[in-house]
Amino acid sequence: MPKSPPTPFRPPRRPRLRLLAAALGLALAELAPAGAQQAPEAAAPPTPPQETDALQLTPSLDLAQRLSPAAQMREPLFIWADQLSGQTDIDMNASGNVELRKHSVVFKAERLHYDIAQDAIDAQGDVRVVRDGNVFSGPSLQYNLASGTGQMPQAHYFFNRTQGHGHADVVKFLSHNRVEAKNATYTTCTASPLDWFMQATDLELDSADNTGVAHDGRVVFKGVTILPLPYASFPLSDARKSGFLPPTIGLDSQNGLDYAQPYYWNIAPNYDATLTPRLLQRRGFMGSAELRWLEPSFSGRSFIDYMPSDSAAGGSQRWAGVFQQNGALAPSVSYGLNLQRVSDNNWWQDFGGVDPVIGANRILPQQGQVTWSQPNGSIQASFNQWQTLQNPASPIGVPYNTQPRLYGTWHSDNYTGLQWQLQAEAARFTNSTPGLLSGDRVYINPSISRPFIAPEGFITPKLSFNSTYYSTDTAMANGATTATRNLPTFSLDSGLVFERKTRFFGHDVTQTLEPRLYYVYTPYSNQQYLPNFDSAPLDLNLSTIYVDNVFSGSDRIADANNITGGVTTRFLDNATGAEYARLTLAQRVLLREQRVTLTGPPVPAGLNDSFALASVSLDPRWSANAAIDYNTRLRQLVQAAVGAQWNPDAFKRVSVSYQVQSATATQIPLKYVNTAWQWQLSSRWYSVGQANYSILDKQFNDGLLGFEYNGGCWLARIAVQRNSLSTFTASTRLLFQLELTGFSRLSVIGNPLSAFEQNIPGYQLLNQPTAPPSRYLNYE
Repeated sequence: MPKSPPTPFRPPRRPRLRLLAAALGLALAELAPAGAQQAPEAAAPPTPPQETDALQLTPSLDLAQRLSPAAQMREPLFIWADQLSGQTDIDMNASGNVELRKHSVVFKAERLHYDIAQDAIDAQGDVRVVRDGNVFSGPSLQYNLASGTGQMPQAHYFFNRTQGHGHADVVKFLSHNRVEAKNATYTTCTASPLDWFMQATDLELDSADNTGVAHDGRVVFKGVTILPLPYASFPLSDARKSGFLPPTIGLDSQNGLDYAQPYYWNIAPNYDATLTPRLLQRRGFMGSAELRWLEPSFSGRSFIDYMPSDSAAGGSQRWAGVFQQNGALAPSVSYGLNLQRVSDNNWWQDFGGVDPVIGANRILPQQGQVTWSQPNGSIQASFNQWQTLQNPASPIGVPYNTQPRLYGTWHSDNYTGLQWQLQAEAARFTNSTPGLLSGDRVYINPSISRPFIAPEGFITPKLSFNSTYYSTDTAMANGATTATRNLPTFSLDSGLVFERKTRFFGHDVTQTLEPRLYYVYTPYSNQQYLPNFDSAPLDLNLSTIYVDNVFSGSDRIADANNITGGVTTRFLDNATGAEYARLTLAQRVLLREQRVTLTGPPVPAGLNDSFALASVSLDPRWSANAAIDYNTRLRQLVQAAVGAQWNPDAFKRVSVSYQVQSATATQIPLKYVNTAWQWQLSSRWYSVGQANYSILDKQFNDGLLGFEYNGGCWLARIAVQRNSLSTFTASTRLLFQLELTGFSRLSVIGNPLSAFEQNIPGYQLLNQPTAPPSRYLNYE
């Protein structure tokens, strides 16, 4: 029996053809045309590899593995069949379970004629063609192996990348990469009748460019045409492609009907733009444009909304603009820009629900900075300016502009263990609010510390010196226009760590006990006449209970002779190190009264701020946490937050939180409950929602209630969203989206998916996109 030539792979074995397949493989190698690459023989020298066929690393898990046409011509051809006959160098006839392979293409049929001179096949009876993982089947096929051209009547096809399929009157193979289908359909539905399908008179697919074009098409859902497609160009993968995106239709109480038709422009691999004309029923025409760019040394985006005439605002022009960019000027020099501005104070009320960038924000930044960074420090030059959108019914404070600001840090360690640090700042502060001072400030804060660290604990003494100089445009309350302040601060931070093995709710754990003691001393300096550009009371939390200064910023430095004592205990899993629970208690004690305050009288000596933090997660499916800031001296709860999350299964998640904030000289009272959920109601129905309820105002501030339906090859989402614009006004909008899996998301009214992702913590997509399947998973 003749020996079979080497083969690069072998299909699944067929017991009755095991010997015949080997013989036919040898016969076919002998019949191969002169121009084709033969199977290796001892007398034939190997063909030198071409440069285009050199082995290369591909930055993708989905390897294309395409050879050049010349290289494909050199690939050997293999065939298996029950019967084989033919004439040497002329033709070959195969019948019975025929299978022909060449490079990345596989042909299967009951009967096949191969014209060796033309390198063409004519296949009949249950024909299947597999190209790049995509499968085409039909009653017959004419195909040229050299050019990759041919046609198949009454064809069915399956696309591996999208798991979509369809049928056509005829499929024409135009090249190795291009396919054209006449009177074609496409869908990802498998059950009959099909819930949805796309139908086109002419459908062109290019697997090399991953693009498709449909002519004279339409999308049919549940037997009803929902979207005509006279011309549609679409990508066959996640690659970007210019073209119209599905339109978005919104409906809300502020603007009425809102129709937007985005156009995506793929300018270059590193540049793209989205142009969106939109029509708002109660206001008129608005144009939007977003441009994004990505370069090796910088990246950014710009966005603009422009309405030439707002009929609901007396015909006035309305606009909003955003420019953001970050980059590097040199290996150690970076910069950033964030410029946002709108035409008027009412933008956040009128367009907060439809503006995807600025939204309902009322303080808009115009910021820029350049930073020089080194291993031991950095220097940053910046400017910060703000546009504050005021509402007479709910006014807000106007922050100071800094134009410019120069800030630097430096630190150094030496062999003695001493740590030297320096912070320095020079800034110009301006504010247009009547009664507020504008001026310059220079601040320098050197410090030296010596940490002593061991596995069982630490102790860190630290000495710092705060020096500040002011120069104001107008006189301060004491009549002066300049002032200086120099204050030393000494602190001593210490802590211990104890551990023990124990059991905690059935788990083998290590429990820690971590007491900590922090002492700080700063002498008193009268600061009531100094301007206050950026100081405010620090919110009490785990990182701010142990600090030198109870104020943020540099304008107020509290006199201090305080001790803060605290203890933390943690329960850690012995095997994984996972933290099951944590409890922290801390108490600040003033050894003398604190005379420096922002408003109000001095703070008496004695017990002051108390802080408690607790968290527990014994099971990955649920967790709970709580934080409490309590003023022991006033016996007043300053603020508290309690929350819990439950996630028993996929698509089942509920979170609830309660927050309270008492009225003080620097904060307004708040008391509200917030809840959010995603919950599977049945095999197809899901509920999604979020609600924020103000207990003091006895009303819902913001809310979202929606439902999702999973039809298998399609999803439907519907929701109602309410956004509070002020105490007495709110915007309500209806959202509806139809997602055709593997094809498109049609946001018929608004975009509920975007609302779900922004408002529901841990929201999960029902049909979570995954990496495209390899063509070898459906290997034939």
